[in-house]
Amino acid sequence: MILSEDRRQCYQELQQALEQLQRTAAQDNPDRAALAAEYTKVQQFFGNHIMKAHSGELDAPQTPPEQSYLTEIHKQLRLLGTDVTFLQAAKQPATAQARQTAAAERLNTLIGYCGALLQKN
Repeated sequence: MILSEDRRQCYQELQQALEQLQRTAAQDNPDRAALAAEYTKVQQFFGNHIMKAHSGELDAPQTPPEQSYLTEIHKQLRLLGTDVTFLQAAKQPATAQARQTAAAERLNTLIGYCGALLQKN
């Protein structure tokens, strides 16, 4: 699978944004509003720069592997949004910790997907 330079750069930027979000989420007592705002930026970047790629940018033979990753990234981002929303709503410290852990694990998965796409290039 060969990514165009533009797509490669988009995945690198997505990975960096996810790593920043991961650092925010890993804080002992993260600012929940800031975490939600960062998540929104990541989600918008993904939608605006990666999902709206022109179909002509993807070579037909390489489309299925990249499409599989895109599908998983999209799904994990939606689930991360749920984790962030539940974290914001958590009242009990134990619940907040569980949601924070779930978000961190999901971020690890997303960063791994970006890394796999970039590595296969």
